[in-house]
Amino acid sequence: MNRIIEEKGEAAFDSMVRLLEDEDDTVRDIATEVLYRLGDRIASKLEKLVISKIRDEKKNDMTLLYLIDLLGDIGYQSVNKDLTKELVKAISLYDLEEAQLVIYETLAKLGAGEEFYPLLRYMLLEGEESYMFGAQAAMAMSYLNVPEVVHDLVDAIEKGDFRDEDIEIIKKALNNMINMKPSYKEILIGLVGEEHLEEYIQ
Repeated sequence: MNRIIEEKGEAAFDSMVRLLEDEDDTVRDIATEVLYRLGDRIASKLEKLVISKIRDEKKNDMTLLYLIDLLGDIGYQSVNKDLTKELVKAISLYDLEEAQLVIYETLAKLGAGEEFYPLLRYMLLEGEESYMFGAQAAMAMSYLNVPEVVHDLVDAIEKGDFRDEDIEIIKKALNNMINMKPSYKEILIGLVGEEHLEEYIQ
């Protein structure tokens, strides 16, 4: 992996994208990691490819979903206003809520997810299938600059509907939120008390 990055650099972009279509999970994971570590060097190419693939309007394209997820992970801040519009359009290309949540999370990471806050809150706290999608919704919500999310995540932890790995993910989301926005820690302390803080964050 290091050899690919050192020897080929951004020239490895096209071949790594092709490997995202490989049937072997390990191969796809390696390709994703290489692209992630190339980061800013391939960000512009990645943005153009994502927009192009969305405009192809292929339904349930898993390679596109990998690329959208990657765009959020590398923290790319585009000046292209079309990117947000295209990502919103991409939501309708996927039938499964899990896939749609990947896109919501990327939008949130790119600072463009606030309009979906009511929907994500519903998926976390009120939806009939919150036990399936709530934890994933919580992670997407943790990237929103919406103070009310702190209340929502505390409610999710306290309501008792989530167990084991899901509750840990929700605590991680809350921890993630106060790490990125330290002022939100005061909101959390106001809700649960400083003495109980560690019970709510991972």
